[in-house]
Amino acid sequence: MGKAAHSTRALGLALGVLASGSASAAAFQIEARTEAQAYQIRAWRGTTPDDVVLLPRRRIVQYLGLNGFELVTGQDLGFESSLRIFADLGLPKGEAAKVDGLRTEDADIMYAFARFAAGGFEGKLGRQLYIDSMDIMSFDGLRLRYMSRFGVGVEAYGGLWVKGAGVLGSSVYQPDGVRESDSRRLDQGVVGADDSLGSVEPVYGAKLLVGDLKGFNGSLGYRKAIEDGKTDLERAGLELRYTRGLGVSALASLDFDLVQMKPAQARVQVRLDREVFAVSAEALRFTPVFSSDSIWYYFAFAPRDEGRVRVDFFPTGPLRYYVQGLASLYHTNLNDNLGIADDVDGEGAPSSTNVGGAVGASLRRGSLRSALDVTYRTGFGGNQLWVDLTGGYSFDQGLLDLDARLSVAHVDDEFNEQLRGNFFGAQVWGSRALSQAARVSLVVEQNVNPFTKSDTKVFFLFDLKANL
Repeated sequence: MGKAAHSTRALGLALGVLASGSASAAAFQIEARTEAQAYQIRAWRGTTPDDVVLLPRRRIVQYLGLNGFELVTGQDLGFESSLRIFADLGLPKGEAAKVDGLRTEDADIMYAFARFAAGGFEGKLGRQLYIDSMDIMSFDGLRLRYMSRFGVGVEAYGGLWVKGAGVLGSSVYQPDGVRESDSRRLDQGVVGADDSLGSVEPVYGAKLLVGDLKGFNGSLGYRKAIEDGKTDLERAGLELRYTRGLGVSALASLDFDLVQMKPAQARVQVRLDREVFAVSAEALRFTPVFSSDSIWYYFAFAPRDEGRVRVDFFPTGPLRYYVQGLASLYHTNLNDNLGIADDVDGEGAPSSTNVGGAVGASLRRGSLRSALDVTYRTGFGGNQLWVDLTGGYSFDQGLLDLDARLSVAHVDDEFNEQLRGNFFGAQVWGSRALSQAARVSLVVEQNVNPFTKSDTKVFFLFDLKANL
């Protein structure tokens, strides 16, 4: 199902609930942001590593949010919405049509839902974002949640997955690794084109919840998505946390793939906090998350395990310090029949481990803020040295903010010649408040490296927020 149909359905769900009430909203909040973006992206077709072609992007993006509260006097009934409209003045329609999912102009409903809460119950109806340890997703449907006064609750949700709406991932893939639609390849008669990629995809899930019980809280969840009658994604997630002020705290989370019956993401952390220092130890597993429709789901399932030990020191005064040790294990088991297997797993091959450390300091005194981070890693991927320096100052009682960042990296990647050498990046961000409700910002970024040679980005933003 296309974005336009999704947007119409979500808006209808939210507005239908609102239209049924006869009382006017006690308060409204309107938020607007206009962005002018000028930058380049690298072209991959018809180019070589020595002949880099940068494609210009000239985008105007408008965000508009309308929120209402207490539609019925004395009742926690309201709605929230966010609409995004954009146009790319530097990308002709003919060029955009050659890339799956790329558009020169369009309108997207980011979210639009009605919300009702009473006691420990909360319900949402419409398009909404759902964020937990398993994923960040958007769906059109109903979400119900109940939390008892004993700190134990339950949650259930279901609806249609909104494709091509990844918040942190690509807008073309949802989940990453699958086209939003195969319409272009179907029109061209390409062998292997899949007409089911654009079909509706029901998704549903449930959770058992534990609130603050003597410092413990957490959840146990299940999620499943079905496309064209087949399981597209099926996962279970566990989150646990313990904290009670200064002293020992801990957290653990697990995202388990029920299709491959393998753990996907995992994290365990133990931390000790004192008045002037903190010590933490952490173990993590990272795995690419793909749809079962994606070929990468079966051939790019390469997890990375990492361990971290960190000490933070915050004495009396404006300075804070930290030191951190890092160690990673890359699982690079490949088919022995592939030629690349000898380069990765054979005798004399590069190590699958990567070790290093980081040190840093931060300064905050009045309107001045600054931080320095230095990281060095060696082993898998080659030697890497990263240095980041940030700083900022607020003028005129916080009405004017200036921030800057300078990044320098030296990388010697063992597998990619384009990731060898020195990389430089600089960014300046200026923001001025015009009133309590309006602010303008200008961001300029410049990157110089062997990969894209020179890359410049300019962003102009205007924010407006009003409460009625």
